[in-house]
Amino acid sequence: MGFEKLNLTRSVPTERLIAGADCTGSKDMPNETWLVVATLTGTGVEVTQLSKIGIHTLAGELSKLTNLHSVGLDFPFSLPREFLNYLSDKADRAPFQEWQEVVEHLVFMPLDMFQDLAHRFKKEPKRFTDKATTVQGVSPLHRGNPSMVQMTWHGMRMLASLNPDKFTILPFHDSGPGHCNVLEIYPRTTLNCLGLPDTGYKSKEKKDKEKMQSTRHKLLQGLLSVREKTKNIAPKLFFPQKFEHFVVDSDHALDALVACYATAMYAHDTTLFADPFACNNIDVLIEGWIFEPQKLAAPV
Repeated sequence: MGFEKLNLTRSVPTERLIAGADCTGSKDMPNETWLVVATLTGTGVEVTQLSKIGIHTLAGELSKLTNLHSVGLDFPFSLPREFLNYLSDKADRAPFQEWQEVVEHLVFMPLDMFQDLAHRFKKEPKRFTDKATTVQGVSPLHRGNPSMVQMTWHGMRMLASLNPDKFTILPFHDSGPGHCNVLEIYPRTTLNCLGLPDTGYKSKEKKDKEKMQSTRHKLLQGLLSVREKTKNIAPKLFFPQKFEHFVVDSDHALDALVACYATAMYAHDTTLFADPFACNNIDVLIEGWIFEPQKLAAPV
């Protein structure tokens, strides 16, 4: 069992449409969600669109992208097995066996009920994949600032609304011909694997604004030189100057760009990423999997 199960092979350098999105943990709706769209060709990844939307419109925006090959999303696709068992027990039902059962259950659960259950659970366990990444992921039940609880709830419900005839959510489903692959991406671990700083660019304090903008600008320059830094293994990133002020001004826009680039790397060559089934942990089929590239460069 491996990438063959997902019906994925090393990609050929034909033109493909790629996207990436970052969603905030804000309680307000619409929240701050950024969408980046790019074209992957034999010469690299060319960003063509960067827009600020809300997560409530994300599924519709993705559906509008004709022939979308792959999209990477920066939020947890599922929940820890321990909490899933707690959910099924509270619902007086059999334990969840498939991810589809989980999202169908959440579709009919109000946010305040989900938040109450997460609060009463008291613990914030991590999924297997959260602990397996180079930079450990945060628990989907993290209640601190920013809270992951509402982001996870909104994100999973959004995934449930995607047309299964067009979108394949990995690693839960086998990829079908012509389907768009949907991957969970954690920008911090992608940056780390590319040898770029993965912290220090997210402060919301007004006094830190200029420092954060300078840090994000340096990160963008680092992304633009990743191909050379990785000895031509990673694809070249082409980023229009007209979008630069957005990623310099917002860490969420930058994370969306990183999610898009990581997804383009995956479409470029799946062997740059660990096989989710090589870990021999069946829970990835219900907890999900963070797709991170191999360690391609030393830290700057």
